[in-house]
Amino acid sequence: MAGVLRGNGIDRALEKPCDAAVRVAVASSTSAELPAQSAQQLSLLILSDIRFMREGLAEVLGRDDGFQTITVAADPGEAIAVMRTAMPDLVLIDVALPDGLAAVGRLHRVAPRIRIVALAVAETEAEIIAWAAAGACGYVPRSAALADLIGFLSNIMRGEQTCSTRVAAGLMRWIADGPRIDKAAARARPALTAREEEIASLIAAGLSNKEIARRLKICVPTTKSHVHNILAKLELERRGQVSRWLRENPPA
Repeated sequence: MAGVLRGNGIDRALEKPCDAAVRVAVASSTSAELPAQSAQQLSLLILSDIRFMREGLAEVLGRDDGFQTITVAADPGEAIAVMRTAMPDLVLIDVALPDGLAAVGRLHRVAPRIRIVALAVAETEAEIIAWAAAGACGYVPRSAALADLIGFLSNIMRGEQTCSTRVAAGLMRWIADGPRIDKAAARARPALTAREEEIASLIAAGLSNKEIARRLKICVPTTKSHVHNILAKLELERRGQVSRWLRENPPA
């Protein structure tokens, strides 16, 4: 059975500590149309380094009246250039994009309130938490059919996310995990490199050094070095504290 996370997106819910208002309900059938109030306003940016992916999705979604404009970008730099000239309402990012998790942070630094949706996510707790920690407000599972895509985007624009009850429980555990950080005593956010931001998100998702190395196609000693640097910069003692720190200190 599936559930629906309601609120202003996964990232908005996870910005709060364990008292965050995340409500889980039984999923209803998704709408095949975008919300009427945004039908004449919604603009979409598709970010993928695979040309037929971004152009194919743009062509299919362009047939729907709910989109005012659809633009495409092959890399984060190109996406940022598009965002600075014509700010989209929604960014659909292909999870296969190299350094995709870090790209979410880059886009948020340009437009902190932009809605970013991860496309073709493996529906596991680790994957979904990694993208939520990076700043995605929702995701489309890799098992979703093309015909269901507009329904998923419609739900996300309404602040809902359809997911399995197991994944919903994992997100709830993630919210409640770890000690509360005293915001009043917090200093300016240390500057992490794009690679460190990505690895920190994977640490927060519960991946081991070996799993991170395999995911990023780097060697384990390099991963350990990055983890050591991250903990030193964040002044943390254990990697288990990274998840809470990231939620309490989102990128500016």
